[in-house]
Amino acid sequence: MTTTDHLVRIDAGGWGLTLVAGDDGTLRQVALGVEGADATLDFPASLYPAAYPTWGGGDPHRPAALRVTHADGTLTTRLVLGSVTRTPDDDGEHVVVALRDELFALSVELHSRTDPSSGVLEQWVEVEHHQDGPVRLHEYDSIAPLVMAAPDAEIHHFVGSGWADEWRWTTQPLTPGTTHLASYGGLQPHLQMAPCALVSPSGPSTETEGDVVGLSVAWGGNAHFGLDVRPRPEPGTPSELRIRAGANPVGAEYVLDPGERFVSPTVAWTWSGAGRGEVTRRFHRWTRHRVLRDPERVRPLVVNNWEATFFDFDEARITDLIGRAADLGADVFLLDDGWFGTTHPRNDDTTSLGDWDPDPVKLPGGLAPLAEAAVRAGIRFGIWVEPEMVNPVSELHDRQPDWVLRNRREPHLHRHQLALDPLLDDVRDFEVDVVDRTLGQHPAISYVKWDANRPVTDPGSSALGADRQSNLWVDHVRATWSVMAEVARRHPDVQLMLCASGGGRTDHGTLRHFHEFWTSDNTDPVTRVRMQWACGHFFPGAVMAAHVTRWGERPMAFTCAVALSGRFGFDLELTGLSDDELATCRRAVAVARRTQDLVQMGDVERLVSPVEGEDRSRAAWAHLSADRRRAVLFAYQLDGGPVGDRAEPGSELHPPPALRLTGLDPIAGYRVSSTDLSGEADDGGDAGGDGLVVSGADLSASGLAWPLDRPLTARIFEIDAI
Repeated sequence: MTTTDHLVRIDAGGWGLTLVAGDDGTLRQVALGVEGADATLDFPASLYPAAYPTWGGGDPHRPAALRVTHADGTLTTRLVLGSVTRTPDDDGEHVVVALRDELFALSVELHSRTDPSSGVLEQWVEVEHHQDGPVRLHEYDSIAPLVMAAPDAEIHHFVGSGWADEWRWTTQPLTPGTTHLASYGGLQPHLQMAPCALVSPSGPSTETEGDVVGLSVAWGGNAHFGLDVRPRPEPGTPSELRIRAGANPVGAEYVLDPGERFVSPTVAWTWSGAGRGEVTRRFHRWTRHRVLRDPERVRPLVVNNWEATFFDFDEARITDLIGRAADLGADVFLLDDGWFGTTHPRNDDTTSLGDWDPDPVKLPGGLAPLAEAAVRAGIRFGIWVEPEMVNPVSELHDRQPDWVLRNRREPHLHRHQLALDPLLDDVRDFEVDVVDRTLGQHPAISYVKWDANRPVTDPGSSALGADRQSNLWVDHVRATWSVMAEVARRHPDVQLMLCASGGGRTDHGTLRHFHEFWTSDNTDPVTRVRMQWACGHFFPGAVMAAHVTRWGERPMAFTCAVALSGRFGFDLELTGLSDDELATCRRAVAVARRTQDLVQMGDVERLVSPVEGEDRSRAAWAHLSADRRRAVLFAYQLDGGPVGDRAEPGSELHPPPALRLTGLDPIAGYRVSSTDLSGEADDGGDAGGDGLVVSGADLSASGLAWPLDRPLTARIFEIDAI
């Protein structure tokens, strides 16, 4: 190494990367991965690949992480190292690698925030310039590492066809060329693609084996992953895989004025040499440490009225449901859509968004009598709002039609509504006030479901100049986050659920202002097993709201068991439950009281996959306490065939797997009690009864026998050290 070479080592906790700047000042990547944090130079710096490639930086045949048009029209950017600063940050450090263009007054800072306790690295890019006029950012990836890839490298990502089809597990080979995965729509983009991915560069991985890169774009707008695979000319040499991730720049070039600073979205990522399970454990630790509000607070058991009443209710009906929810054992009753509208009552979804006063016909006393009824019943009261939207048939739209997000064309209606423009100061103030006024109706209102039921279809804002309209895609997210942050600041004790037509905002960036999200409007438990399996790779159980509903018309015991593996709740017509169904729900509540701390805060161990392999008819996973003294294990028999959602009479089952739980203390003894919520389990349906006693070593080596032989059944094992 020459005296001008500058090594930059970033220890991300169990893995890392080493960078170097050689004689020409170009930043290059020396090593990445499990041994990447303490690598040394084996070759001259100039032989290592670019760490953050730019358009015009030397390789015109591959996509660039940064592409800029400078103020004078120059299309190329060449960056050299300026400085490196390190600042302690919590229990990690904040590393800033400052680069500058060798010709123009343009600076690019590569920010890295480590969290050694979790092993997840947060990275983003900040761009500033002092040229004679604006510059245009066409590509602005947050990360662009290069790894060696085997011929059978693959990516697992999570696509959807739109509403009620989120988190579909998708495996795709990484073949030579460029693969671009992206979401669109600005609002609720994660209905199409979750902003998370698992890359296996060395070939297919498992729960416990293989190199895996886990990535999460912490961004409430359009996101993308770019994967560029290039074979190397030397025979037998692995291909080079460049991974790019960040905001989706398609149609969203950003015009940056002199002296302004552009901050890209954060990408959180990690490298595991021990399979996907380690990626999950790291992301769950990081989510609790760096993302979640009140991470040690067990989330409440919520009962929602939506599927019981839809828009058709009055004060007496809701008061009755509050009493039934309390009797069932709920912590919160959530009043969903339909409670507001004076001039235009909210009797369907065609009117009233924007007019956030209670409907005097349905609720003559407003929300206060309902909140007081909840207090008398011993539970809390929650409310649904959609502050970012407006119906054209509303008093707000009559007064402020200029508040709508639109271009010069007549805006499209989507679900009979339009989106408000958060780039306008008055709109942001209004959106915060919606929550303030709603919560101000009674101090017992302590839970809010925040919804957003349409994408951006007519991008444009009167707050932006004619040559800056494409800035909307980035500025919209930042402005919306400022509203959410202010609501969280003003109401620190109110729990907030994030919803966007279901799981349209399932990202770590927006989640920072909330306690949980609504995983999907699709609550069919067979589909939900697969959704929650996928989503759980990046988000802990405390985040994934899962309610018991009638969707799919599945057996109640099976439906409750699936919901128990997330943040548990109900969305049922409680007056329509049979005696047997009500008894099942009560058993589920009892199990929730014993196990929800494990589900929400424990470490996940996935045992049987419903999305991979020849047999996808079963699923099983467990949640373990930090001290390994307790665990809860969920086993689900989805159907009788290898693939499909419906049970097929007479279909053949694959040989059942054993449930081997490896994360417990091998020398400890454990009592295993099982419950199926229909009351037919081995111990009579009471998990507190006498059960099998077995060592942790035996649970790991031999495991538990697969307990189910019929489709649409479930078994819950509670495992406690003795």
